[in-house]
Amino acid sequence: MNKYYEEIKELREADEFIKVIEKWNTLSENMGKVNIKNIPIFLPDMFLVARSGVGRTKLIRLMSEFLYSAGNLMDFYGDVKFFEFLLAYCAKGEPFTELQRLMYEVQNAQGFRNEFKGVIHIDVTEWLRHYEEPHFISFMEYISSFSEKIMIVLSVTDTESESLADFEAFISMYLRLEIVKLSLPSTETLVEHAKKNLSAYGFCLSEGGERLIFDTVDTLRRNKYFDGYKTIQMLCQDIVYSVFTRGAAQNSILCEDILSEFSADSDYVKRTSVRIERAKRIGFNA
Repeated sequence: MNKYYEEIKELREADEFIKVIEKWNTLSENMGKVNIKNIPIFLPDMFLVARSGVGRTKLIRLMSEFLYSAGNLMDFYGDVKFFEFLLAYCAKGEPFTELQRLMYEVQNAQGFRNEFKGVIHIDVTEWLRHYEEPHFISFMEYISSFSEKIMIVLSVTDTESESLADFEAFISMYLRLEIVKLSLPSTETLVEHAKKNLSAYGFCLSEGGERLIFDTVDTLRRNKYFDGYKTIQMLCQDIVYSVFTRGAAQNSILCEDILSEFSADSDYVKRTSVRIERAKRIGFNA
């Protein structure tokens, strides 16, 4: 049994992604039952619609490990199984430096080999309203030229764009696609993630401590720029750092008093909200 398949099936609030992997797992099993080695079956590429914060990197990593472990769905060759790339917008009439940068990253992934086979995740959000421009057409022609050797995942984080349907139709002219749309994890799911992280350090939350963390996570989540698991991970790291540097680590139960500096109306939450908004404005994605 593919352990990465089992791990993917346990993901919460990622139903559409799981359904795709389930289809690929069935395909892998069926290919093992018949001799079709000389007749390749090419997997479709993926179009991922998910705002920042759903954990795209984790999903792509798990998908890459699943495909590699399956052994018969696609070939892997090069220094890495997958890499990620943000395709920034280049205006018409200006050099398309982003395409050159992508070509360099593909060569870099080859290492000392002469070819890369694996998964490439490319964030193309900045092209949602520019997809008919010559630069983007050149990009699509480039990536479609090797889509039978490389699994291409194109993603956008602007899930409310009026251009989304047309954009999807446009890239479908170049690539066979599995369409996957994901929602931001619920507050409950994010709190469970926080509790799991804290438990790795031997901490658990009191009833009041859990209420405080719930309110904090819910406040952060309502920020339109919330970057999901990344922010929750940093919250947990800051809590652990604060507890250990105050000598409170002897108490494994984190109550409201110990966590007061991380409450929903704290300076910490205000600073975190400013940080994620600033990061979004200068182009960082989660």
